[in-house]
Amino acid sequence: MRKRNPGIQILSAAALATALLFAGCGQKADHKENTESSEAAAEETVAERPAYSYQSEESQSDGFRHFKDASGREVAVKADISRVAVLSTDAQSYLYMIAPEKLVSVWHNAKQEEYIDAAYRGLTAIGNVKTSEQKDTLLSFAPEVIIYMSDGNEKETGTGAMAERLQTEFGVPVVEIDSSFAGQGNAFRMLGDLLGKRERGEELGSYMDSVYRKVAAVAAAGKDKTKLLCFRGAAGNQVLPKSAKASEIVNLLADNLAEISGTEAQQRSGLMILEADEVKELNPAVIITDTESFLQQINSDSSWQELAAVKNTQVYKTPTRPRAWLFTPAQYPIGALWLAKTLYPEAANYNLEQEVKQYYQTCYAKSLSTEEYEALYRAKQHEH
Repeated sequence: MRKRNPGIQILSAAALATALLFAGCGQKADHKENTESSEAAAEETVAERPAYSYQSEESQSDGFRHFKDASGREVAVKADISRVAVLSTDAQSYLYMIAPEKLVSVWHNAKQEEYIDAAYRGLTAIGNVKTSEQKDTLLSFAPEVIIYMSDGNEKETGTGAMAERLQTEFGVPVVEIDSSFAGQGNAFRMLGDLLGKRERGEELGSYMDSVYRKVAAVAAAGKDKTKLLCFRGAAGNQVLPKSAKASEIVNLLADNLAEISGTEAQQRSGLMILEADEVKELNPAVIITDTESFLQQINSDSSWQELAAVKNTQVYKTPTRPRAWLFTPAQYPIGALWLAKTLYPEAANYNLEQEVKQYYQTCYAKSLSTEEYEALYRAKQHEH
């Protein structure tokens, strides 16, 4: 199996340290309700994760308080923060949910953001500025804190090393937030604690925890996980390895057959290239992709038609609006719910449309119509 160099989709934090900043539809599932659901019982088997402990709000004489971030770093931040900057689209998406009024800039003016209040769509996008001017542009908005959400591909993840480096470079307090699906609930509680939005942070945190328990219960309900390969990106047959941070949801719900050797950085962020014969040897029961081009390749190349997953019409395109559901922290809840429903429709005995609508209502105060839901959830299954 050939290895692809890391950094196909996102710059690593090592590149970020140099540049100072970084860049940051599926088959419609069966919605039939099972009145004899064992979901509640299954959820009880999912181990509870430690709850976030709210920190002291007491400030010093200078108006700052000591705040412990996700890496365990002690950061001196203003007790009353009103100006926040972000260093990725992922962090930006979290701020949209919990405190959009505090954003002084964003990373990218993301497409298809109709669910975001118009008041926040015109903020300067630092990621669109020349690299040499990004630092000065961001600092011109006088942020009181910078939120750093790691993409998880660098070994500094969780150690605070990158956040500390960025804090030194910018001269502004940098707080690291957990970017994982498992830690999502506490990430919002921490943001609420930091930004004076504890009630909203708890609302979001409780919702994220409930989704995680629901999905983990589905994963725990089956004896054997589905053997799966997940292809990502339009440039060739790039498959997401088990060791990549972006594989968290896939690994939770399926037996990810993609193994990659090499350095730690390659294992965490690399994308392997697999040809049809190599995929046939691995014999996945299901293939997931996030691009139409891969589906077109399968349709046009007879060698792919020989794969069991293709013959059995078990090739699915994950929804990607507004961003890839499986690989984007802000969309992790609906991405995980979608994959669980796709792989295990009987165990995942919930109505996916209702779940997605609940996500938008809770996270964006957006009442999603059925038509808007359909626009997000492009119902497609590969037909050979």
